Amino acid sequence: MNSEEKALARILFQKKVLSSNGQAYEDLFVSVMQKAFPDFKPIKIQGNLGDRKNDGYVPRQGQYYQVFAPEDINKSKSDAVSKLKEDFSGLMEYWADICHVKSFSFVMNDKYQGSFPTIEKDLADIKNDNNLDGCDSFLAKDLEDVLFELPDDMIVSIVGFVPNPEKITNIEFSVVNEVIAHISQNKTAVTRESYLNAPDFSKKIAFNGLSQHVANLLNTASYQVGSVDEYFSMNSEFAKQEIRDNLAGIYESNTNILGNEEDGASVNIPDIIFFNILETISGTVNATAQDAAIVLMAYFFEACDIFEEPNED
Repeated sequence: MNSEEKALARILFQKKVLSSNGQAYEDLFVSVMQKAFPDFKPIKIQGNLGDRKNDGYVPRQGQYYQVFAPEDINKSKSDAVSKLKEDFSGLMEYWADICHVKSFSFVMNDKYQGSFPTIEKDLADIKNDNNLDGCDSFLAKDLEDVLFELPDDMIVSIVGFVPNPEKITNIEFSVVNEVIAHISQNKTAVTRESYLNAPDFSKKIAFNGLSQHVANLLNTASYQVGSVDEYFSMNSEFAKQEIRDNLAGIYESNTNILGNEEDGASVNIPDIIFFNILETISGTVNATAQDAAIVLMAYFFEACDIFEEPNED
């Protein structure tokens, strides 16, 4: 699949995640894991004995999974905490003598909202108290990461038929637009801490020949990059890589076109490249979308995925 097809496949997968609760999400989880890990063994409910608190495991690794997928994760915080403790206790009671428990993952359909601090604390306590190699939450973004490591035909078998994006003209499939929308709706307040910890772009800006006007835009936007981190914390590595590749590709394309032009006294080629990227990813004259797009550019500017990294010499 090309980039656009994978972006569409991601939308189809997320739709499945958002609409799957209880057994439906467990079935989705099992179908992905069985394709990704041949040694993964799902455990079915056995009458009133249940599954003995084990929805699936990899015996050779001693890795166990238990699924929690309520309809509304935010209304089920206390249920999640009690289920975690109850599930792990029941798991150890029955399965420890069958296959040594080395790692435990509490699979939550968080619907891309993230885990809870109390869950993470309890998982850390369970790991320490039982001397486990690993004990963590396994969220929707983690299942998505596993999915996109699979061959294309297996991805299609999970998400269903992926239409040709070129034949669908009324839907935007860009992950870039998705993160810009998130930034626009989740701006973080500028605090003393964010000011003190904001990245210093001056060396890179000077190295790339960007103007003071662009420097001001990037520095101001850098105080908001926390909203980008928040988005990536709740989404898969595929999403981050897709955005990185997209921006790097736009930058490289503009550099190839404009890099050979004469830099006249009244023309600043790096500035033109900056505003070409901005126009490409914001796709609008809407000020809110442009501001969010500059925040995204500041994030990848700091990471040196767009524009050049200064020489250390």
